[in-house]
Amino acid sequence: MNSWKKWIYLLSCLCLLVGCSSPSKEEKAKTQSKPPKQSAIQKLGDNKMDVVLFLNRAEHALEEVYYAAADNAKGKAVHEDGITYRELPKRFDSKDKIVGYFSKFWSKPLAEAMYDNMSTKLAKDKVYVAIPKTDYPVLISVRNTTVEKTNGVLRVTIEDVAPAAFATDRILRYQLVRDEKTKRYEIKSRAGAYGSEQFQ
Repeated sequence: MNSWKKWIYLLSCLCLLVGCSSPSKEEKAKTQSKPPKQSAIQKLGDNKMDVVLFLNRAEHALEEVYYAAADNAKGKAVHEDGITYRELPKRFDSKDKIVGYFSKFWSKPLAEAMYDNMSTKLAKDKVYVAIPKTDYPVLISVRNTTVEKTNGVLRVTIEDVAPAAFATDRILRYQLVRDEKTKRYEIKSRAGAYGSEQFQ
C-alpha cells in the first residue's frame, strides 16, 4: 500500500473513532450562552477595596477633565469677563464625550448635573472649560468605608470623608445599582453636604 493510501486509511479510522461532524446546534448554543466575563469592578460588593477604588475614581472624574484642559499643550484659551476658559483635548471636546466619561461611574442624571455645574464655553463647536477655584478633596479608604449589599444594590457610607477644617458634615452616602444596558454598577445617588454643589 502506498504511503498516501496509508494516510487516508488512518485518517478515515480517526474520523470514525472521534467523529468528523461539526458541533451540534445544542453544543453551539451552550458555547454562545455563556455569560461574558466580568471584571472585579463590574461585580462590586464582594471586595470592599474594589468599591473604594471605584468611588475614588468617581469622585475624581471632574478633576480628570480639568486636568486634561490644564495639560492640553496645543489647546487655546478664551478670556471672557475675567474668566479663562481652556480648550479641552479631543476625548473631552464635546458635552456628549464628557457626560459619557462621567457615566462610567455616575448615573446619567448625575453625569448631566456634573456637566451643567462646570463652567464651560462653546467655541467653534468645541468645549472650553474654566478651572474652578474651589476643590473638594475626598478621603475614601477601606478604613472609613462601610458597604452593605442587598438584592444587588450597594449602599456605601463614608465617614470623615474630608478634614474637619474643610467641612462640618463629613459623611457621604452612595447608592449603587446596575445599569440595565452595560450591566456595570453606577452611582444612582450621592447624599451628603460635602461637595454637593457639583451634583445639584
